[in-house]
Amino acid sequence: MTNPAAPIAIVGSFSIDSVVTPDGTALPAKPGGNALWSAMGAYLAGRTPRIVARVGSDYPAEVLKRLRGAGFDLGSLIRLPRPHPVRVSYVHMPNGERIQPVPETLLAPMPEQTRAAFIDTTQMPETLVEGAPTPGDIPADWLTEVAHWHLPLLPLARHRALVAALAGARGTVQADCPTRQELIGAPFARLEPSLSKIDIFLPSTSDFDVFAPDLDVITALRALRAVGAKDLVLKAGADGAYILEDQTLLHLPAYPAAPMDPTGAGDTFCGGFLVARASGASLRDAAAMGAACASFALETADPLDLLGIDPLDVIGRMETLRAATKILDMPRAKSQFAKEEQP
Repeated sequence: MTNPAAPIAIVGSFSIDSVVTPDGTALPAKPGGNALWSAMGAYLAGRTPRIVARVGSDYPAEVLKRLRGAGFDLGSLIRLPRPHPVRVSYVHMPNGERIQPVPETLLAPMPEQTRAAFIDTTQMPETLVEGAPTPGDIPADWLTEVAHWHLPLLPLARHRALVAALAGARGTVQADCPTRQELIGAPFARLEPSLSKIDIFLPSTSDFDVFAPDLDVITALRALRAVGAKDLVLKAGADGAYILEDQTLLHLPAYPAAPMDPTGAGDTFCGGFLVARASGASLRDAAAMGAACASFALETADPLDLLGIDPLDVIGRMETLRAATKILDMPRAKSQFAKEEQP
């Protein structure tokens, strides 16, 4: 067992999100970001991780106050002398599709004040990157103290730089996929420089839908292994998650949650997974914890609502998912996930 008190850390981004939910509700300027959702996942799993992120001068003070009140140490947040650079707008369609940014046809009927909040900087690389941490943002003493690191989605160059920096530090490194749009055209060649330095890689099938839409899950996992990936957890949304440890493939179903807003569920998965691994859990059990945490994220539109979840409810869902996990053979798994067999 790993020391459960060993420090864990998340190095990612906070954002200000403006969202249209599947039922058409507009949620302007709400707190979000992969570092925040990942931190909430860790909290659901029983830990308050160290966080490195950048926040602009107008980032809501009430959000930071509530995090501090819940026990998060925010002393290493980088304060930027400019408006917050990471702002995202998107709409979740009733059919499960996500459109980003929100189309003008949906914005037009909104009140002017609401419409003004629907800003999206993801198409402005020079602005967006200002919200992504650099290796220099990590306190030097953390490199010898932190036992488990999580890197959520980051611009490719920052992802590579942070992976390289943490490869020489103490502890294990788990990472989500870098910005998927930057991988279009040569995804595996662009991932290769970093994958061998990452202990556990946790991409999503939604990433592959962007940069390699014709790959089934087995081909995707084999392609990642071919360019240096070690242990793999492929988050598959409503299809659960696939875990490849050495040559053993497991399938973990998704918990049957009642989705309100899918935003942040994958990051919440990663935060719960991080805590479980830091406590010595197997990949299977860590994925079950991650999926349990993600199910609560699906049921809320505000990450701070997760501060009120009963830990026993999290454990109950985790145990349900753990019991439902199955070992798959490669041909069977390919048949289950082949694109042409999906309705």
